[in-house]
Amino acid sequence: MADFTTSTHRAKWIFTPQDLVHNLLISYTILKLFLPIKLSLNNAFQKDKYKAANHRAKQMLEKYGSTRVDVDLDGTLSYPEVPTDPKDNGEKHSRSKPLKIDEEQLLRAFYEFKIQDVCDAFKFPRKIQATALIYFKRFYLQWSVMEHHPKDIMLTCIYTACKAEENHVSAEELGKGIDQDHQVILNNEMVVLQSLGFDLIVYSPYRSIDGFIDDMEDFVYSNNGQLQLLKDLHETAKMVADKMMRSEAPLLFSPGQLALAALRRSNEEYQVLDFERYLNNTLSRQHPVRTVSELTAYLNAIDQLVNSLVTPTAADMKHIDRKLKYCRDPGSHEKSKKRKHRSKD
Repeated sequence: MADFTTSTHRAKWIFTPQDLVHNLLISYTILKLFLPIKLSLNNAFQKDKYKAANHRAKQMLEKYGSTRVDVDLDGTLSYPEVPTDPKDNGEKHSRSKPLKIDEEQLLRAFYEFKIQDVCDAFKFPRKIQATALIYFKRFYLQWSVMEHHPKDIMLTCIYTACKAEENHVSAEELGKGIDQDHQVILNNEMVVLQSLGFDLIVYSPYRSIDGFIDDMEDFVYSNNGQLQLLKDLHETAKMVADKMMRSEAPLLFSPGQLALAALRRSNEEYQVLDFERYLNNTLSRQHPVRTVSELTAYLNAIDQLVNSLVTPTAADMKHIDRKLKYCRDPGSHEKSKKRKHRSKD
């Protein structure tokens, strides 16, 4: 059976908070909570992943007048050509403004919510939804939304997750179901796989939640009322985990820690058991790397990330979408101006 502790997920795709710092909220909340803890997460990449991708896209916009990266079926990337007329380049740059880091963050958050919407519409299992979300997050650790449109990558991540989780849905069926061109999915498949390093096995918290629930049965009264409350806690914990998967938490914490945070949050509503006592008992039966106080600090940090999660609406995205369109297709700005001029006439 696959083991998270020896997986590429743990070795390559769990980061320290410092690696992902890209706004004051994460730096203050997470680093403060982790201050007393000696971190030992593996294989940390360079700091400010989002900042680096955003900076590269800005440089592309300055040099080429466009940030769009086209992808062929074999994964070959095509970048914009340098304008032959320096004046033309200057004009494009003057009217196409790059997205800020926080705008990119909001756009990613919007499409992560859309991933869950699409998966719900197709009635995909939670495992596929979680896998697609993690693929999406990993992809944009390396790319800016200005380079690859998140709507296209969203669909490709769902398609790839269905394959990885052996619940295959054709690109045609997926595209038709949400009125999108399936060729976009196929064109982006290879660049997504390459960006993931072909690490397709993903561990989500849902299986851990199921395991902890089975274990918790020894900690509740055996009467039907308590067992029903435990079932209710179980369902609520999975819904909490759904929201948790849209935060930064899956990039920072193990599935077991995410599961415990979801269960603790759910238990606050149902009061089925003494959660601190349960943690102490659970750790006493193992040879834990963390103490209860350290584990509690992790769970508190996860709670903070969930509490700070923002779900942007389509209206919130209107201005950002317009900026993204002009970054990827500067000519659309001139077309828009002409349409407005004609309407005034």
